[in-house]
Amino acid sequence: MLSMGLGTPRAEAACADHTITAQAVRSQSDVQALVECAKEYLDEHGTQEARRAFNEDARWKHGSIYVFVDGIAKSGEDSTTFVYPPDPSREGRSWGESIDDFGTDLFYELYRITQVRKAGWTYYSITNPATGRRSPKASYAIEVDWDGSRATLGAGIYSPDWPGTCHEDEVSAVLLEANPTPEALRQFVRCAAAVVETEGYFAKHSLERDERWSSGSSYVYVMDMMGNQLMSGSRFLLNGLPLYEWGRREVDQFGGRDMIDMAHTFGEAEIYYRAFNPVTRRVEKKAGFLKRVVAQGVPVLVGSGFYLEQGVASSTLPCSANVISASAVRNGDDIRSFVQCAAEYAREHGTEEARRAFNEDERWRHGPTYVFVDGLAGSGDVAVAHVFPPDRTREGLPWGESVDTFGTDYYFELARVLSIVDEGWVHYAFINPTTGLSEPKSSYVITIDWNGERVAIGAGFHAPDFPGACRASEVNAMHLEADPSEERLKQFVRCAAHTVEQAGYFAGPVLETSPRWNHDSIYVFGLDLATGTVLFSSNPASYEVSGRIEDLFDGRDGVGAAGLFGETYWYYTLTDPDSGMLRPKVAFVKLVRASGVPILVGAGYNP
Repeated sequence: MLSMGLGTPRAEAACADHTITAQAVRSQSDVQALVECAKEYLDEHGTQEARRAFNEDARWKHGSIYVFVDGIAKSGEDSTTFVYPPDPSREGRSWGESIDDFGTDLFYELYRITQVRKAGWTYYSITNPATGRRSPKASYAIEVDWDGSRATLGAGIYSPDWPGTCHEDEVSAVLLEANPTPEALRQFVRCAAAVVETEGYFAKHSLERDERWSSGSSYVYVMDMMGNQLMSGSRFLLNGLPLYEWGRREVDQFGGRDMIDMAHTFGEAEIYYRAFNPVTRRVEKKAGFLKRVVAQGVPVLVGSGFYLEQGVASSTLPCSANVISASAVRNGDDIRSFVQCAAEYAREHGTEEARRAFNEDERWRHGPTYVFVDGLAGSGDVAVAHVFPPDRTREGLPWGESVDTFGTDYYFELARVLSIVDEGWVHYAFINPTTGLSEPKSSYVITIDWNGERVAIGAGFHAPDFPGACRASEVNAMHLEADPSEERLKQFVRCAAHTVEQAGYFAGPVLETSPRWNHDSIYVFGLDLATGTVLFSSNPASYEVSGRIEDLFDGRDGVGAAGLFGETYWYYTLTDPDSGMLRPKVAFVKLVRASGVPILVGAGYNP
């Protein structure tokens, strides 16, 4: 076997740059931050205090989120439980045989991973204490020393919107109607999108007639990329015709902005607008969510929404629950918490100190991540920049006309969104200071008082793996080879997956031969989900394990797990195409459908 600790986990910020409580965990990225902070706590305070804290303190346990510590062993029969908050009476005992739905002892899987990687993700099934149901769970774990014993410290998350976990009793229109929140809406749309992606046009019957997808004012709709409504669960008819989600065709909900192109570019997008509520028979403010999928080779948008008089536009926690610095921001969840902390800082310290801090302090600006403050007006001709760290000379001046690639003035869109909600997302195109190019950007914005004026405070991020932002100059095998990290690997695979979605079978030859997708030891591979057969790869060693990928995981069904979770990291050994030698590998795989066929697209690097 390989020696311990080959490679290092992602080159991410320490707990000082991202401190999060269990209550604030919403995503796998949050889980990783919690675990990294828990390890620092253990290193600083020792095992006795760590055991007490992990079992008792709200910082480390909330509902189904908790920190566990288990001994590293080849089976659950030999692994000692050191910390297990759901049932502390298990501590000091072994788990016993722990064969889960993916075919091997899950403690052996942790043991196997630590032979390749000192920290990483494991995917398994276990009873969810919140539901009492045995459910898939993704956990991040780090090897630690526990009173002289090798152990893994970790935490995990259950998600009801992974491709294989969309159960009707957890995600439905009835539940969204009863608890209309942005999180519930995202889960609802993602599950409906999985149905459309799998069944294509034949999803129409279930989405329009099955009560799971329609209840009261909550229902699913599907549009093509020209804005034509293909399916709708709304049973309300106006003059004998179905009510279009975005109102009558002659009324433009978005001031001319091309929301179809915007959603197509970003892949997922939050939208805010006014719509006729068939239940109350009034025009009301509405929060919506759109997801782009490719069904039978055709890109479509799946969406739904809820009326804000019945729900909440955001689920804000105090900054103390999720403190993140600019250097630690990686995704949309991070940006939202970052902006909520910035708004809290401005309210607490006043505008002058906030302006100084946002412009000068590393907490608030790092590379392309910074806090901005803008006046709310109908156009950039009159909207004043109050804080803009990339160029402080612009402060106090109007921006001028700012029409982006989606067809309207960005400041008109900003004002429109914040006339409907007090905080939310704006999706637009803006200069990326890292590349100097106008690229898709998502910003979270909040309205605050700034010297008596109502303004927007916000921050955003450019993601190179948005469907419409996968530039070859930014995401390619050469860059991944030169600077391998889990974040870059994920971006690389997601962009390759978009290519497979669009080109289907014909993507294989391109991915096998193009220099963009192949450089030294970096290459893209594709697997048939049903059989594990390698469909394309430029490394002959991939074909040697074609149809028996489980051999890489000592019998564990890594292919089945990837199909259930949608995206997974893999840790294994494989022949390096350059050296011809077995080397440890960190891979990332993503489930896509090409012409209806489920395919796992992946790539990896040698740590």
